[in-house]
Amino acid sequence: MESPIIDNPPPSVNRKPNRRDRASEQIKHYIRSHQMKPGELLPPVRALSEHFGVSRDAAWRALKGLVEENWLSVRPNGRYEIGPEIYTHVMSSMKVKALFTGRNYINFTGFRRLADALKQECRYHNMELVIELLPLDTKPKDDLWEGCDVLLLDSDSSRSILKHCPEFKVPVIGMDADYSDRYHFNIVTDHHMGGRMVAERLLQQGSKKACIVHFENPAARIQARMDGFRQVWLESGRGEKSLTTHLVPWSHNDFEVALSVNKDLKDFDGKSDLFVTDGHLAVTYIEVLDYQGYDIPENLRLIGYDGAQMGGMTNPPMTTIQQDMDRIAAEAVARLGECSKKHEGNAELVRIPPLIVERISG
Repeated sequence: MESPIIDNPPPSVNRKPNRRDRASEQIKHYIRSHQMKPGELLPPVRALSEHFGVSRDAAWRALKGLVEENWLSVRPNGRYEIGPEIYTHVMSSMKVKALFTGRNYINFTGFRRLADALKQECRYHNMELVIELLPLDTKPKDDLWEGCDVLLLDSDSSRSILKHCPEFKVPVIGMDADYSDRYHFNIVTDHHMGGRMVAERLLQQGSKKACIVHFENPAARIQARMDGFRQVWLESGRGEKSLTTHLVPWSHNDFEVALSVNKDLKDFDGKSDLFVTDGHLAVTYIEVLDYQGYDIPENLRLIGYDGAQMGGMTNPPMTTIQQDMDRIAAEAVARLGECSKKHEGNAELVRIPPLIVERISG
């Protein structure tokens, strides 16, 4: 039998933070925001008490507590300096918020994978992570910035932030979002490389004609996939006439998308292999092609982009390019400590190579 102490923990006691606790958190925020390094002196107790609006006694007790937590050291003259283990403490005390697109759940499966990877990374580094949802095309609330030291954004929430927030109150990291120089870091999948990988795969399989399928008004990352594909395809010696594109009207309703695909494929000659630039759309294409009697890969080959989990359940299983969400999460968390050293408008771009999941369809 397991210990009853573990099975039946005592009820937690909620209490309001006292003056010393508030002063302690304010001093920690001061250290983080001023990018203070080991050995640097904090202002005197009197200056801190005036700056934070607390009594000298509360400030002194907070400083003493931070010494016990190894945030600070005391010099022989009684002044407090930043302790040698400050980086570890800053990282472990950092409060991180990730904003994803959705109302009741994260809209896109790829970003659900990213959220799970972020949780795992933050848990490993003993950091507090809060995940909030922002419905599509919704203005962020004013309290978005509260309770976090760094904000992480997915692509669609990124657009809302850039549109509605002229000022960022904390450092921001974009995760597979369109590039912005307002962020501290832009961590993105190398979508151009992904498109090149698809073209190389089809060429290796002996493809002579190809069609790139995409939703209307493609985002920059979709355009990058198409450009990468086109570059490799044409460089192989295939002429312009061997490569076509097809646009599918966008809809949140999966049934409407399937109807559009079914209508379009009635006029399809079946002689072009397909690169479908969206994972969900690629799964729809495989299902409709199967319904219309096309044999994959005997009649044609099809490669999707992302949607690997869904693609593993199609008939036949779908070859796809997979965004490495584990690596994106690891890169984002690894750069949290650097955010305080950078300034808005000095963004760094980090490109993550995608992976190919080889299955039967292409």
